[in-house]
Amino acid sequence: MKNSTISEYVDPFWGNAGTASPAAEGMARNWNWLKAQTGNTHPGALVPCGWVSVVPYSGAYSSGYGINGVSSCGPAPVAMDGKYARGFSHFHTSGVGYIGYFYNYFLLTPAAAGVSTENHSRLDNEVARPGYFSGSLTDYGVDFELTAGKFAAFHRSTFAAADSGKVVLDLLLLGLDRNVIGTRKKEHIESFEVQCSGKNRWQGFVVGNRIRIYFAVEFRGNITDARIEGGKIELEISGKTADSVIAFSMNSVEEAAARLDEALAIGFSGACKAAANEWEKRLSGIRAEFSDESGKRIFYSALYHSLVKPVDTGDRFIDFQTMWDVYRTQLPLLLSLYPELGAKIVDSMLDTVEEFGFFPNGYLMTDDYHHDDNQATSLVVYTLCDGFNRGYINDYARLKNALLIEFGHADISDKSPTHRLDMAGALRAAADVAEKCGDIEYSAKLRKESEVWRTAYDPETGLLIADAVYYEGTHWNYSFRPHTQMKERIALAGGVEKFGKLLDQFFGADCPPETAPEERLSINNRFEGMNNESDMETPYCYLWAGRSDRLAEVCDLVRRCRFCEGDGGCPGNNDSGGLSSWYVWCVLGIYPYTGSRYYLLGSPSVESAEIDLSQGTLRIRVERESEKSIYPVEYEFNGKVFAEPWIGLDELERGGELKFRLSDKPAGRSPIPEWL
Repeated sequence: MKNSTISEYVDPFWGNAGTASPAAEGMARNWNWLKAQTGNTHPGALVPCGWVSVVPYSGAYSSGYGINGVSSCGPAPVAMDGKYARGFSHFHTSGVGYIGYFYNYFLLTPAAAGVSTENHSRLDNEVARPGYFSGSLTDYGVDFELTAGKFAAFHRSTFAAADSGKVVLDLLLLGLDRNVIGTRKKEHIESFEVQCSGKNRWQGFVVGNRIRIYFAVEFRGNITDARIEGGKIELEISGKTADSVIAFSMNSVEEAAARLDEALAIGFSGACKAAANEWEKRLSGIRAEFSDESGKRIFYSALYHSLVKPVDTGDRFIDFQTMWDVYRTQLPLLLSLYPELGAKIVDSMLDTVEEFGFFPNGYLMTDDYHHDDNQATSLVVYTLCDGFNRGYINDYARLKNALLIEFGHADISDKSPTHRLDMAGALRAAADVAEKCGDIEYSAKLRKESEVWRTAYDPETGLLIADAVYYEGTHWNYSFRPHTQMKERIALAGGVEKFGKLLDQFFGADCPPETAPEERLSINNRFEGMNNESDMETPYCYLWAGRSDRLAEVCDLVRRCRFCEGDGGCPGNNDSGGLSSWYVWCVLGIYPYTGSRYYLLGSPSVESAEIDLSQGTLRIRVERESEKSIYPVEYEFNGKVFAEPWIGLDELERGGELKFRLSDKPAGRSPIPEWL
């Protein structure tokens, strides 16, 4: 009998259609459906954090794959009556909304001889697994297979309806279909250069979004004619098959050509096998068992889509497309599970800060490094401190220099109060690092500056200032963010009891479920239930109200009522893995409190798990009173029983056995974290 692999549980189509969440129960019926109801992922061929991806191109929102039109709230509009494609594009966003830059470079289109490619072809027989995609462009008379390496894409085409065909590589495509994107900002290729560099081989560059991408491509098959015209390489082929490999560089055409030679030496089958092996290696960093196969498929599909961004161009990591989401969940996942990858990401961030004088909130393949300045402030500090806490930064002088640069660049004046919370947490995280390194004077300075959080709150309400601008929500959505000096923040809200009541009001726990609407509505001042990421860490604020039981209820409802299998399985824009990685942490029952030296403990839904963390293997075991038990009664780590719903990062990441004991009923008030 064949042994199953973890990759077999992955559905690359997960999250790329309209959300199909199960019916809401209990207080989940009171939650807010503010944002777009689609994950916006894509199922293309790629390797973990690989720069190159390849996927059928329809021009749909937002990755260029699928049928969706532009959306920012409500059900995803359908722009096409079925699956279509014009060929295959390269480089894609993952799970994002309207960030303004959508890639989709280098459209490669195969077709049988005599077939017009003026219109889209039907896209049929789709098969996707990690590192591989296949299907049929039915109207073009082509069956295809796709795979990818970190710097190259591989195409294999069979002309199913004829004994000859053509392949066209369009260098001028960029962005989404004009009929889909409408009057919004349109991307375009600003300049290009291409020349023949050998038999059936071409190379050159394109400039899009003011960034130059070098390429080298080789076609294989019985090529009877080839020409370059109007930014297109067009080939005529005698025979049933045509293969192509295209490699890329951001440095030089020589590097692109060298990467092409490496890819050609590996070949399609070798690249496909290498991609599958790399995915299996990364996915196997967590070996989780569930009570049913469905839970396992959702979990590993979510983990897969958490490992797509950022991408390694060979010199630097880019595509931190939504830093304001991924710094809390997805980047800690990469740093915790994959030390080699995490160390490279952190070092790349230091390089970027040193070169740019700051780290962009949205670092994409564009020179528009300031387009997301209003989203957040100094988020890179959290990740740099996470890297230090995990041992990836040993040069404190270099880290301090980066902190001085980033804080010197930061400007929170005339911005949302959320920026003050960003700064307060970043300053506190940096102060803890400075203190650990013996830099007491700098640590004290940072701690004093972190008091800026106080100006963000209204002491009359215990919430953030209402009369201000908040992105993707109201002041309620940001009022329960765990941050520096939580003890004082809760006192400002009137104490633990008042704070807990405010949380209950926000989550709808104080509203009888039978009075809540059954349909998906946008309900102001309510938890967004993972339809959006702006308040995705707020359930953990219940720990500061002594209510680990309520945290367990929220996590259980989110898992059961918002996430599911299939292409509609993600409840909102996945935003570069920010949402899917939250789900991964939630299922495991541990949550990294970014910028700190602690993990928070929730209520796991796994039966058991083994997690390869940065310094050792963590074994999670769950003992339930019954199959429906969700409430933590106590915890045990390496034989030590404790009641506190948190554990030190240094302790946990060295590995060992963590037991959760769950009951059918709440166990009473839980200890409140005193370490902030």
